Amino acid sequence: MPKLSAAQRRVTQTLIAFSLLALLTSCDLPNNQSEAEANANQASVTPNSLNSMSHLLLGTGSVQGVYFPIGGVICRLLNRHKDLHKIRCSLESTGGSIYNLKELRDGNFDLVFAQSDWQFHAYHGTSAFEKQGANKNLRAVFALEADPLAIIVRDNSDINNFDDLADRRVSFGYTRSLQHRIVDDLLEAKGWNNNNFKEVRPMSDIKQVAQLCNGEIEAITLLTSSLNDNLRSVADDCLIRLVAVDGPEVSTAIKAKPYYRTGLITKNMYSGDQDIMSFGLGATFVASESTSPKAIYHVVKEVVENFRDFKSLHPSLEGLDKEELSYAGISIPLHPGAIRYYKEARLLNKQE
Repeated sequence: MPKLSAAQRRVTQTLIAFSLLALLTSCDLPNNQSEAEANANQASVTPNSLNSMSHLLLGTGSVQGVYFPIGGVICRLLNRHKDLHKIRCSLESTGGSIYNLKELRDGNFDLVFAQSDWQFHAYHGTSAFEKQGANKNLRAVFALEADPLAIIVRDNSDINNFDDLADRRVSFGYTRSLQHRIVDDLLEAKGWNNNNFKEVRPMSDIKQVAQLCNGEIEAITLLTSSLNDNLRSVADDCLIRLVAVDGPEVSTAIKAKPYYRTGLITKNMYSGDQDIMSFGLGATFVASESTSPKAIYHVVKEVVENFRDFKSLHPSLEGLDKEELSYAGISIPLHPGAIRYYKEARLLNKQE
């Protein structure tokens, strides 16, 4: 498997960082976090008395994370034509999915990013939202990037699919890790359990990689979003590859828990030589039913009609498929404004 040198990785990361910085500073967005928070206090979906514009406030995530720069890209696309549709967009960094969904329910945001499982739980009032109760006014706008499960083996391994893991020594991360939970749901769909393996070792991601390279275990699991962080220090003589996760058991798992989705792990995500299909959770963009249908329509329109540029503006969007925007990992009703555009663009999934 071809690998980038440390110097090449630093150059690549620097170029990406400067590109994102240039994009965000060109947006009609706050110049710093203090200004973003100040604008948040003035934001609403009602017309602004000074310029007759509606104002959309996006809840994103950590400034160091993925959602914040993607939110900046969405606002940039929307604000380019604000004089035509009279909608202005700004964003705020937040504590992530659960915080976003609670604040959306309380009316403090107009649209938010949410991991697909938390979107499901917020709508049904389960898990972290049990005390708050079901939010049946929650509506989906579109699906974003997938974060598929990555099964990693040594390059010379004879493991070529998930079934080949039977009677092997493996690790799925810590018992309470997200990737372990995803594997548990897959095992349930297959009718398997830990007894189907020679040994299942719970351990941290870093230890998984080390033991794989040392030959102590035969396969490990990571989330795609963590591949770069965990594989960047792998020794040159530890050649690895990814194994696809597909088949009828994946469809069964998605049917049982519709917040799962399939997703492509592109070769650029792990310095590999081929794209790999897998499944897992994903990011979604959601709103309240009361959020302006006109505003939601234009948000979706700007993203879809500039889709090639949109995908190129952040590495995590590389595997995004326009045909999946209306359904991948979405387990709640679509917003009427989104439905209107998807119908016009013939992108509404026939299951809707």
